[in-house]
Amino acid sequence: MKHIIITGTSRGIGESLANQLINPAHHLICISRTANEGLLARAKELDCHLDYFNYDLTDISGIEQLVENVFSRIELRSSDETIYLINNAAMLTPVSPIERLETEQIVENLHLNLLAPMVITSNFLRLTKHMNADKKILNISSASAKYILPSQSAYSTAKAGLDSFTKCIDIEQKLATYPAKAAAVYPGMIDTSLQSEIRSVSTELFPYVNEFIQLSEEGKLQSPEYTASKLIEILVSEDFGKTVLIETID
Repeated sequence: MKHIIITGTSRGIGESLANQLINPAHHLICISRTANEGLLARAKELDCHLDYFNYDLTDISGIEQLVENVFSRIELRSSDETIYLINNAAMLTPVSPIERLETEQIVENLHLNLLAPMVITSNFLRLTKHMNADKKILNISSASAKYILPSQSAYSTAKAGLDSFTKCIDIEQKLATYPAKAAAVYPGMIDTSLQSEIRSVSTELFPYVNEFIQLSEEGKLQSPEYTASKLIEILVSEDFGKTVLIETID
């Protein structure tokens, strides 16, 4: 049995990942602010094991208990089993020069994009430390961590931090008795709500908005379904973790 924890499954990549991973051999644990009724219905129709946790991951204080609750639904019986964590939940907003941002907007962005994956991962590793099983952590990062544009300081900073965090995990886990493997992936430019959000921003706040609109109009954005399939290929690969930062999924 593969136990797969995925955050941000209400829409976009997370929803596509969960849809493609619904399988009788998989136990999916989905986390998002609001439940995805479509995923729940499909899992029920196919008689697949899916647990759903409604939780706002910007509330860092409750994540430890959330992960405890998740693991109360997981039973690893042997080293043949696997447990994967996909830190996918993210937000792009606020898109604006830093001096125009409210403190609460900066905090919310960094909570969801960086602190939540760190705290989830910390508790995931703590609760699996003594488990001799196949353990993998896939962090969905962004090319924005490396290729910096104006008005995305919170998002880019958080994703750069997520990259560094993943590298730290890799180093630490090499010293563990039962190590987990970790990788961060830049999934590319995808036709999701995050892209819709940035296309709706004024040129005053984001000077490159017209370039993003053009990419969409020319059909150059990847679909969430294609992106999810490539991410799953990476996740299940025997080479997972050999490259800690994957900058392309093509």
